[in-house]
Amino acid sequence: MSYALVYYLNINTQRINKFRQKYDPQFSLIEPHITLVFPLLEYIEKDNLTLHIKSVLSAWKPFSIHLQGFQKSWDEYLFLMVQEGKENVIKLHNDLYTGILAEYSRENTAFVPHLTLGVFTKNRVQYSQALEEVRQLDLDYCCIVDKLNLLKITDVKRQIVWSQEYILPTSA
Repeated sequence: MSYALVYYLNINTQRINKFRQKYDPQFSLIEPHITLVFPLLEYIEKDNLTLHIKSVLSAWKPFSIHLQGFQKSWDEYLFLMVQEGKENVIKLHNDLYTGILAEYSRENTAFVPHLTLGVFTKNRVQYSQALEEVRQLDLDYCCIVDKLNLLKITDVKRQIVWSQEYILPTSA
């Protein structure tokens, strides 16, 4: 089992999902999201993790983000980029990777706030076709980061077995 903390976009994701269905192997596992804590493969006590998340989020209030534009990651993923609000997403990510999560921080890889649209590690030639396709969709979204979801994922079948929602306080 592993845990991950994500933000599910509170927008109509129909166009994103249509594209992801074709290019993202995790399409059936999870809705469009921005990952704030990447899957933790080692066991962490759920109650301690929950306390840590609640403690970090108590200092936050909802904030807006704007997703627009695309970028290819170093490992052949196609990202829909967070433009406005990117600094807040990075700060929240960094705040979460303190305390009991500090040892899991990926200090050698910069955190890039994004929504994954597709994976092209097995078919790099398909990337240029997918990029042209996604540009025609005119994906441009503004939304409010007001709640996060802690997911528990099975490592064998890659299924979400439960989710716990955390609402950001309206005043921090």
